[in-house]
Amino acid sequence: MSKKIVLVVLLTGLAVSTPSLRAGQTVQFTQCLHGPSEQPSQRIRRDLAFRMAEQINRAEGSGLGAPRSRRYRPLEQLANVPPTPLGFRLQFYTDGPTYTFSLKDTTDPCHYAIFSDQDQGIYQATARTGAQVVPAEIP
Repeated sequence: MSKKIVLVVLLTGLAVSTPSLRAGQTVQFTQCLHGPSEQPSQRIRRDLAFRMAEQINRAEGSGLGAPRSRRYRPLEQLANVPPTPLGFRLQFYTDGPTYTFSLKDTTDPCHYAIFSDQDQGIYQATARTGAQVVPAEIP
């Protein structure tokens, strides 16, 4: 009985938040800020975020110890890291032997992000551009 109530509540919430969405349809976002139609001002912001990512990796690359036993430092202990570009949110985590960070553009409807870790490859991506609604099966 409680499973049915939970399912009804979840489906009601979905119906209220997306009244015209039917099974198999996807949600479309508005135009992305970064990509083929990127405006010069957005490119500057993206370039600043890439420079910040490169500088974080450079600062961590000069970390303490040999590469296999290196201890990575918290962001506040890194030298020469520029400020987070306007509209981006930095999330940084280290446990010592590893680190990871992301720079997410909070103004982009496509949720553009730059991310990296101790392997120092810098990646960029946007969140999946659609959500598919699939009916739940009740056992």
